[in-house]
Amino acid sequence: MEETISLREYLHSIRFYIFFISVLFISSIALGFMGFLSDVFSAPLEWIQQLSENIKDFTQLYPAWIIFLAFFTVLFLNNSFTCILDIILGPLIGIFPMFSVFINGGLLGWFAQEEGPVIFLAIVPHGIFELPAFLLSAAIGLKLGREVLKSKGERHLKKELRKGLRVFLILILPLLFIAALIESALIVATLSF
Repeated sequence: MEETISLREYLHSIRFYIFFISVLFISSIALGFMGFLSDVFSAPLEWIQQLSENIKDFTQLYPAWIIFLAFFTVLFLNNSFTCILDIILGPLIGIFPMFSVFINGGLLGWFAQEEGPVIFLAIVPHGIFELPAFLLSAAIGLKLGREVLKSKGERHLKKELRKGLRVFLILILPLLFIAALIESALIVATLSF
């Protein structure tokens, strides 16, 4: 019979992974903000600006609720896919969750350097839900990656993967759902002005 642990117990068991991933994320934000990653992110900025202009044209053609639904769907699916990749690719490509956290943190820091630190305030409404979900999924992936490195007798990959996927379903997905609702509403409100 398989032992089940509560969500709280599981989160406590991965606290060091969560701490490590959080430190990596904050460090990459700092590196991005200080300009160390400018070469990596400067080219995509032009593409993002062009996309933004195309979206403004698109929003004039359709009612706000359709725009909201489109943004919500894209944001929720994209963030869910990113988080599940962090979990699933953790055992396959152990450094993937760390790479994902580093790139996203660096991008956030670089964007704050380009547009000003006020960008941090802009992400607070949805970020308080999205960032914990993202960091938690990366921590789970990192734990699963470490599980692969254990000797065969000490390895419990299937059991740990089930626990991680359970946390994904009962905690991470609801956080991403709320974040996508808030972010979509803010985008539609911003585009309306």
